[in-house]
Amino acid sequence: MTPVSDLVSRFGRDERGVFAVMFAVMAIVLIALAGSVVDYVTLEQTRNRAQIALDAAALALQPEIFETNYTKEQLRAKAELLMQDRIGTAFNVTSAVTGIDINVADGTLYLKATMTYPTIVVRLVGVPEMTATIESEATRKKLALEVAFVLDNSGSMSYTGAGANGTRQRIQFLKDAANCATNTLFYDKVVDNPSNPDTCIPASGAKLVPNVRAAVVPFTMYVNVGSGNANASWMDKTGSSIIANDNFDTDDDESTLPTSLPNRFALFSATGVQWRGCVEARPHIKTGSTANQYLDTDDVDPTSGNALYVPLFSPDLVDGVGGNSYLGDAPAVCDRPAQGNTTCTIVEQRTCYWWGCGGSWSTSAPTGPTNFSNNTYYSGAFYGAHSDSCSCRNGISWTGWSSGTYQTRTGSCSGGGYIPYGLSQRELQERICKYHQSAPDDFSWGPNADCTRTAILPLTTSPSTVINTINAMTAEGGTNIHQGAVWGFNALSPTAPFTEGAVYNSATSKVMILMTDGENTAYNLSSHCGDSQRNLDGNCYNSAYGFPYNSKNTNSASSSGGNIERLGYLGAPNSTLVTDMNTRTSQTCENAKAAGITVYTIGLATNQAQQSTQQVVETMLKNCASTQDRAYFPQTPGELRDVFAAIANDLSALRLAR
Repeated sequence: MTPVSDLVSRFGRDERGVFAVMFAVMAIVLIALAGSVVDYVTLEQTRNRAQIALDAAALALQPEIFETNYTKEQLRAKAELLMQDRIGTAFNVTSAVTGIDINVADGTLYLKATMTYPTIVVRLVGVPEMTATIESEATRKKLALEVAFVLDNSGSMSYTGAGANGTRQRIQFLKDAANCATNTLFYDKVVDNPSNPDTCIPASGAKLVPNVRAAVVPFTMYVNVGSGNANASWMDKTGSSIIANDNFDTDDDESTLPTSLPNRFALFSATGVQWRGCVEARPHIKTGSTANQYLDTDDVDPTSGNALYVPLFSPDLVDGVGGNSYLGDAPAVCDRPAQGNTTCTIVEQRTCYWWGCGGSWSTSAPTGPTNFSNNTYYSGAFYGAHSDSCSCRNGISWTGWSSGTYQTRTGSCSGGGYIPYGLSQRELQERICKYHQSAPDDFSWGPNADCTRTAILPLTTSPSTVINTINAMTAEGGTNIHQGAVWGFNALSPTAPFTEGAVYNSATSKVMILMTDGENTAYNLSSHCGDSQRNLDGNCYNSAYGFPYNSKNTNSASSSGGNIERLGYLGAPNSTLVTDMNTRTSQTCENAKAAGITVYTIGLATNQAQQSTQQVVETMLKNCASTQDRAYFPQTPGELRDVFAAIANDLSALRLAR
């Protein structure tokens, strides 16, 4: 029999009971480990669902980065809602989009999100939830490319400069550079032109790149929209715009409003001159809530009234006062016709003595009805108040001299009617009767004076048409960068006047390349005309804004009345006119960029600015560009090819999908 002491000793040495204790301790760990596997698998399944949801949100929202009516926070919130909707409510998972990054140039939308999963098993050991971070990036560059070449054709572009192909006019360097850029955009491969190192040509076997279109907008003081658009719905054919009657009057009376004014196209018909295609700027009337939105700085749809485009009809200026004086101020067609007893009554007086009569003197006064219509000289003519004085064109019928020392006799115009005399310079300039005769038609003289010769080419897929338009450009006239920018904007817009552009929210990159060799120019300058013209109209030349006389005119009896702003005001110094043009250029660029257009600017020879400073011009063009690095300032014409090539190569990336 085993002693009790031995049993106690053996029990103390026996380790078989330790397994139970160890198992009891290890069981907690094993159960937690097994539970974590269950929770981790569930987490990964949920994470995969969240990743798919975030990817779907990125793909759905990526096209919106090309629009402008969003903020990063708005896109982040939309992505979060899309992801949460896709994940659903299973397992009580919570998720949030915590990061967002947008790169419009690369077409990239990056999203970062976190998701939290409440654990089922491991919460028993103090782990109530698990968190994971997920990321998604969607990249799709715009598939189509629309480019508007907005090119300065002003007279300073005729200045010469040196390049790889010798000394030539700036306009030729521009043509070569723009042609090379056109080929780079339209073809998949280009090579240097062996006969002209200032340009390039498609390589042998080069293929056209699909979905590329380009427009050309030549500008000087005006833009030419094309004479074929005379009957377009967006042209003012009936005098609907408040500016349509500027500088024209029917009744030779500046103290009363004119009646039944003909529209601009009717005046062209009266002169026998064809409208060449230039238009005036729309009036500077506020159209929206932002500081930049005006009729003449935005692409407001031209449906009616002041939004319509008024054809340029440059007025005949006063004889001996204005440079564009192409018709006489008092032709026979402007005589007052013989209606009723209309005539010029002339009273001639003389003094007689016993030895004879001395010299005579006379006074004249028009007589007859007022405010009537008569078609004798031209259809629809209207005659208001009489002029201050008159004379006869076809001879005078006299009475006999009276008797006595102080003798008189009275005469009247043979056949009635008379020549109006004593009209003011304003009345002589604005009378429309003088246009009912043949007028000249030259670039700087006549109703089409200073109209840009080369018309706008709307967006086209034909590189040869683009190049032919560029090659047709001619350097002459002044510089209005604002009008170039406005019509570059119009050329890319999907709405009228030109409707070739794709809608803004499609996968299309819209680009304006705005090139000028200098500065906005105005001409209230003594070096260009005398004080008489400047005091009368406020400028030496009619411009896209009419004359400063037409702007902010509060004279209710004037055809230019209504206090509508065009540009400046009568008496505004030249510097004010230029500053206003610069401001409107900047406003137009801001509106174009806000619409989704990428703007590049090129300022050639800005160091030669005269009406502004180099700093003013370059600051305007830098701010006009979408980013500062998209503004270029070559100082010699020979640099233009490299500048246009850099822009074209930059744009080539935009035509490629991911």
